[in-house]
Amino acid sequence: MPFNFRKTIIGVNMLTLLFGIVAVLIMLPLWFSGEGAIIGDENIMFQRYEAFYQTVVQYSQWPGLNPWNAGGQPLAGYPNVFIFSIKSILVLLFGTRLGIGISIVLYILIGYMGSRLLASIFWKNEVIKNIFALLVVFNLPLFFHLSAGHIVFYVYYLFPLMLYYFLRSSDDGWSGVKAGVIFGLAFLDTPVYVLQYFSVVMVLVYFWFVMKADFYGRKMLYRWLILFTLVVLTIISYQVIAIYQVSNEFPRLSNLIFHYSWLDVFRSYFYPFTEIEKVFITPPGVSGGSCSQSTHEISAYLGVIGFTLVIVSLKNGIKWWHSIILLLFIAGLGNDSVFSPMYWLQKLPSFSSHLCFSRVRMITHLFLPFAITGGLWVLWSKFHLKKYGKIIIIVIGISLILERLIIGFMIIKDTHISLESADPFYSTHLKYVNKDSHFINVDVIPPFEATKLNIGILRGGGDSHLPMNNIDLDGYSGPIGKNEEGYISEFHQNGQKIEPDYWSPNKIEFSRLDPKIPLVLNMNPSSAWHSNGIQLYPNYKIVEANKEFSAMPNKDGRILLSYEFPGRKLGLAVTMLFFVITIVIVAYFRRSDFKLQKNARIRSN
Repeated sequence: MPFNFRKTIIGVNMLTLLFGIVAVLIMLPLWFSGEGAIIGDENIMFQRYEAFYQTVVQYSQWPGLNPWNAGGQPLAGYPNVFIFSIKSILVLLFGTRLGIGISIVLYILIGYMGSRLLASIFWKNEVIKNIFALLVVFNLPLFFHLSAGHIVFYVYYLFPLMLYYFLRSSDDGWSGVKAGVIFGLAFLDTPVYVLQYFSVVMVLVYFWFVMKADFYGRKMLYRWLILFTLVVLTIISYQVIAIYQVSNEFPRLSNLIFHYSWLDVFRSYFYPFTEIEKVFITPPGVSGGSCSQSTHEISAYLGVIGFTLVIVSLKNGIKWWHSIILLLFIAGLGNDSVFSPMYWLQKLPSFSSHLCFSRVRMITHLFLPFAITGGLWVLWSKFHLKKYGKIIIIVIGISLILERLIIGFMIIKDTHISLESADPFYSTHLKYVNKDSHFINVDVIPPFEATKLNIGILRGGGDSHLPMNNIDLDGYSGPIGKNEEGYISEFHQNGQKIEPDYWSPNKIEFSRLDPKIPLVLNMNPSSAWHSNGIQLYPNYKIVEANKEFSAMPNKDGRILLSYEFPGRKLGLAVTMLFFVITIVIVAYFRRSDFKLQKNARIRSN
């Protein structure tokens, strides 16, 4: 059969190709920002990944301590960085800036392909499937969070594939394993906010499907849940235990109350750059956090065309996604009433730490494409055979995508600025780099850039997930920067500067010390630090502020300091336990339940 060039070219999905190009182009500000500073929380997030990269690649150590942040804070136990996440692996391979840039594009492509698979369950038309996938991908509330540096929320793009494998539970006996792997990877990337909200939705959808299923369907759903749970527990156990070690000692509890007016909600859905003066209320005498009132926390842009198509979709009846959209919409209105889902959700463990409940709208925009595409399908079914009907519907779909593409690019294009604009004080700190052969602390400079220079910053690089943000700093007497009054050295004995023989994030060696005088370190003490194999501060927390960090040399004048994060052995043991249980259960299903999978295929056909 002769090669038909024309048919081959036509057979290529041009929308897919175009999207791949657009996905790369829209991330150009992140990829090619040169040495420009990354603004907002992104600089903080990049710092954590750079600390991870330096620890593993430069020093060949398992991540335990982040010495470059606030005098030393746990890197293990931080919820947004873990060694086995997709981002972390790419960071190890390509470095922090390029690795995260590649990961974002990869996430978007996974989201697109997963969304096409998800759409194929409901619609067979290629045009409709592509429009659905692009609507899921161009989640504008998510793009606004990228502009604020919240790169961890790109875990959102794993959700369509996870949902697909849930909906395939009746005809794919191993879909629970596949969904479990995806959920586990999402958790390792970040378990906070979007994954938690999505999990709540999935629990509701699961029970809805169980109630509506017949005996056979329930059996398959129970099988799916067993496999899903075991795989998830195997993947996340280590990280959960690590996080618990920190959060148990430094719980983040929010007493924040918020309420949107209907006018504000209306504006946010029809004007993409909405800002609100006051939404969040902290009652007098109650300790609570705060959350930005700016566009990235408020915008929920849907647009006139999108809203119209949602209304049109109701012509085919109320579907389960309509109910989810309504529930999420109500949840996003506030937590100030017992009739609000958020009122009850914030009382659950982990959810009680949330400072920005408005982020639930990112999940709302995962399900809105179902309704928008459903509206397009109503029009397609009614008008595609009429003159110009198909063209008009395609134009409507393209208009939806272009609208979001243009707004998305406007959001992301100014993500980076010059170092001088970010912090004019930065240049004054560069003089410390060439004068010190080892790690030093200063007070404030951009955290990501500082870490690359082996400079620790004491202030300005924290976030609310870390212990130092939950410590009472009244009368602070902890580590001080080299540029601050009273600074002696990072390590000193009897007021004299001491140079370490070896320095690394989790191991520091000294020799030729006076064995009768303690060595003082310009760091936070911690229960995780050991000196010559003996735990220094067994009664301390994982981070202690306002307390001196000192260690006595041995009789030979030597000190070997090692940071041993608690829970590491327990985490590995629990992981192996769940792994063995999972293997046993999978083997059981493989041996005893082949007929179930076969019957599922017959039933599906």
